[in-house]
This record gives sequence, C-alpha cells and structure tokens, in this order.
Amino acid sequence: MKAPRRLALLVRSFPKLSETFILEEVLGLERAGFELTIFTLRPPADALVQPAVARVRAEIVALAGEGVAADDDDALARALATQLSRRGLAHLHAHFIDRPAAIAARAARLAGATFSISAHAKDIYLGDSGEIRRRLGEARFTVTCTGYNRDVLQRLAPPGAAVHLVYHGIDVARFAPVATPADAARADAPTRILAVGRLREKKGFATLVAACALLRDRGVACECDIVGYGEQRAALEAAIAAAGLGSQLRLRGSMNHSQLIDMYRQATVFVAPSEIAADGDRDGIPNVLLEAMACGLPVVSTPVSGIPEVVRDGIEGRLVPPADPVALAGALAALCADAGQRAQLGAAARRTVVARFGEDRNLEQLATLLSPWMQPSREAPSTRQRPAARTAAAARARLEAAVP
Repeated sequence: MKAPRRLALLVRSFPKLSETFILEEVLGLERAGFELTIFTLRPPADALVQPAVARVRAEIVALAGEGVAADDDDALARALATQLSRRGLAHLHAHFIDRPAAIAARAARLAGATFSISAHAKDIYLGDSGEIRRRLGEARFTVTCTGYNRDVLQRLAPPGAAVHLVYHGIDVARFAPVATPADAARADAPTRILAVGRLREKKGFATLVAACALLRDRGVACECDIVGYGEQRAALEAAIAAAGLGSQLRLRGSMNHSQLIDMYRQATVFVAPSEIAADGDRDGIPNVLLEAMACGLPVVSTPVSGIPEVVRDGIEGRLVPPADPVALAGALAALCADAGQRAQLGAAARRTVVARFGEDRNLEQLATLLSPWMQPSREAPSTRQRPAARTAAAARARLEAAVP
C-alpha cells in the first residue's frame, strides 16, 4: 500500500468565505491522496461558510492560544515548528508571501523542514520587495496564480529561485450554464448585471455605481446586484442613494457558493470592474470571474493584472479601461441591447474556462511540485537540491535554543 503524502498547510484563517481558492485546493489535494494538516494564524471570523467545508478531512490546528499571542510572530513560529517536529511533517506550504511565508520560513528552519509558498495579489503588491526576494530564495519553490504575478516575482527573485505559474482551478461541472439563459425567459425583461467580490477599492464597485447611473440616464433597462462584504459598504450605500439607484442597484451582502450559483443563473451579464487601488493593491484573476464564465455568462472587465490572461476583448467578453464609468457603461449598454452577442461571448467564456481552468488540471501541477518534498529522506529532482535531512535530535536542539 502506498504511503500517504503528508503535507502541512499554513494559512491566515480557515475556513474563510472569500478565499474559496484555498478551500478548493485543500479538497483537490485530498482527492489526490495528500494527508493534510492545516495550521492557522487566527481563528475564522466569517459567520457564513461554504457548504464544501464539510467535506474537508484535514485536521485544523490553531497556533494562537495557550500562551501564544496571535500577533507574536516569533511565538507562532516556535509553536508551528514544535507541531511540525512532533507530527513528523517534513514540508510546509504557506499561503501568501507576506506574513505567513515569513513565519513558515522560520518554523521550517527550526524544525529541519522545507517549505514552499503560494503568492496571490495583495501580498505581492503591498509587500516589501527585499523581504519578498529573501523568501523567494529561501523557499523550495513558489507558485502564483497569474502569469502577470509570475513575471513580477521573477524580476524580484534571486538566481536559482523557482517561481511557477499555477492557475486557480474551479469545478467546471458545478459552475455550469442553465438549460435556458435567464434573459431568454422574457424578451422584455431588464438585463440583470451581477458583480461579486470584497467591497474594497481594487474591485472598482464605485465605478460600477457611476456606470449604472449613466445607464439609467440613457434609458437602458437593467438591474444590478453586487454580492460581497467589506469596508466600502457604507460608502457604496451612500453613492447608490445619492445617485437615486436604490431600486436598481442592490448590495446583497455575503453568500456561499450554493447561493451564488443561483445568482449566476439569474444573471445575464457579469461585471468585474477591477482597478489598481491607491496603495497599489490589485486583483490577480478573480475566482468569481472564472465561475461566472464557467456558467456561460458574458463578462465585462478591465485589463488589470492577470485578467487579460482569461478574458480577451471581443472573444470571451469585453475589456474596458479601469476606473472609467463612461467606458464601462458603454460596454454594458451594448451587451444589454444584443442578446446574440451575449450568447456568443458567454459560450466562448465557458469553453475557455473548461479548457484552461479546470481544477483537476491545475491541482495536478501543484501536486507534482509538492510531491518530491513529502518524505524527509527523499532528494528532489531539482536544480535546487534540498539539504540532507536533519535528524530529529538536531531539530529538537534548534527548538530548545529558540525558546527564551
């Protein structure tokens, strides 16, 4: 019988409603035969969880507590190192290249383990470039979810550091078109525009509110729902009220996947008006964009970061300049008026996601990268060879020396 591939994951919090890509990765790795232990830096804060969390088999271990403060990175690293040593976990994979990767690097050194990183968006663009360079050099490899991110990281990486592109995948069977599109039910029905994401500057929802006001002023029959939660809710509510859009534009709050799939199936156009925030934060490829495309929705988005890697203007959807409500309203108005174009773009969007962003294909890439590091005595077939496995006694000595 083949021995299980045992892997430690480090995340900020689990489960987290907005980080469905981590949940899907956990489930995918478990399907691939990995035995996971998930370590968290803080407890979950979301009242709503995805139903798929119930399928997770991994043990979830909170590092904070019992004398370990959630803001004490040194104590968290010692606690994590102790857990890795006690459990015989040889490799640790950290999500986000900022604080989690810094803690993972120290814990791996103390425990005589190896570590790798998944880098995403905010952690790259708001991080210190010198710190990122060091972590890229220390990690056995780093994966990131867009070619745009990969190019940025490769420019920062020291010689010999391994940076790989692994797109987030989605369940293309679950996110699938309905038999009859929502806008085919009634010819005179208003177009239903849907946007999903955290209510924060980089999502561009303030621009969407302004675009919806322009659509109303032009007499375009449409309604818009924004699903999500975040710090911009009060500001968006005020903007909606000031524009007199209360009956046409609704903030729907948080939803889990089951609820969100219903929203996709009721929508006729999906919009992701991403932009670069004042502090430099930006999207990678929003998972909700892939989900909407898999559901056969035509999309309107912007050429920010990795989005053009999945949406080509005029093929899978429309791309307009970021932070430009006039251009956004124009693209939405054109789709509202043309059911044939919506059908054509939506079908192409579905084909692209099925061909390139199915979850099993992308998880295979990650599993292949992780597999050589699962057993302490095994040497990875890589240009960056791991050091000989340290003895348990040596690892214990390091941990003891680190405790004040």
